[in-house]
Amino acid sequence: MPDLRPDQTKTLSEGLSSIQGQAERLLGKTSGDIIASQVAELLHELAALRLLVDLPQDGDRRRDLREPRRDISIFRIDGKDVDCAIEDLSIGGAYIIADWPVKPDTEIELNIPEAGNVAARVVSSTENGVHVQFDNISDPQLIAIANSMRAHYTK
Repeated sequence: MPDLRPDQTKTLSEGLSSIQGQAERLLGKTSGDIIASQVAELLHELAALRLLVDLPQDGDRRRDLREPRRDISIFRIDGKDVDCAIEDLSIGGAYIIADWPVKPDTEIELNIPEAGNVAARVVSSTENGVHVQFDNISDPQLIAIANSMRAHYTK
């Protein structure tokens, strides 16, 4: 696959997601077994292509596949609950948006809808949010996040 800039990768992934949604609607209206089988095969190929597009590329700081999302959530810091939005999620961490200053190496507990409260450490911050890395994530939490990512790509 040719090297793509992050903005090109995001646009390509969003376009593939749109096509995937159209194919799913078509599958719901299809009555013939042969056509339904062909549309299902197309959906499988689209999901695989989206995964390839979204995988971290050489030179990326990220090591894990990320699921873009916009979940309203909270994180706990020093006994205080802070409203936030989870912008993307991987099995290793997340990017969250919050109106609360958090410095690198700060320990927080992030509530992930499908996985519950996960211990995390802030690895970097931007003007808008923070990147966190999960610490001591349990197997059930890891499985819940992996299942969410699989559902995102295979719909």
